[in-house]
Amino acid sequence: MKYLVFLTSALLVFSATASAQEEAGTATESTAAAEPTPDPPKEEEKRSPYNKKVEGWLWLEGFAGPSAYDPDSFGTLGGVSNAPRLKGPEYGFALGTAFGGPFFLGWFYRQADYGAYKLMKTGLDMQGNIRIPYVHVIFRASIGFAQTFSGNPYDLTDTKNGGVSFTGGLGLRIPIVRWISFATTFDWTYVGLAMQGDTPTGGRVDSWISGQQFGATFALTFQFIGVR
Repeated sequence: MKYLVFLTSALLVFSATASAQEEAGTATESTAAAEPTPDPPKEEEKRSPYNKKVEGWLWLEGFAGPSAYDPDSFGTLGGVSNAPRLKGPEYGFALGTAFGGPFFLGWFYRQADYGAYKLMKTGLDMQGNIRIPYVHVIFRASIGFAQTFSGNPYDLTDTKNGGVSFTGGLGLRIPIVRWISFATTFDWTYVGLAMQGDTPTGGRVDSWISGQQFGATFALTFQFIGVR
């Protein structure tokens, strides 16, 4: 009899404990169902130099750098001695439109100072920008009018001159912030001039001369309109 009472008491205690645990589990599930689990936060887009790219419809570029010019490297000017190859600074600016960033088309002005004279070039500037990690590769081409002023390569008097220039360049462009980028290019330019003037000995020169110019350009570009 004593064992029967003990067994009955143990069964009653076990049943009560199981019922309490089941009620607690049901309450926990109800609470979890009432409070939905929030979605994990979306990872923010990582900003890195690779994600930066040059944009904007309107570009304004200012540039400067060293240059060297040989006025008659492809032929001499009759009646005078060859002009020396001179070095000097070149500077200028460009204004134009970028079609979505990769291709730029605009107008440029460049002026180089060689001491005895200055060389001016102005015309159409074209530029392609190919995006690769961290930087953009630049292909530059320009065609325009060229002229020497404030003197000339041959010590001529009563001079008139003018001609054409063709430029090809290769370089890199680095985005700095959304609307500013830095660029550097190495340029080669063909310069052809029709030169007229009087020589120091009293002769008259009227001929076409062809030369070449080398330059390293460092530019700061401001991109406006449509910059995200």
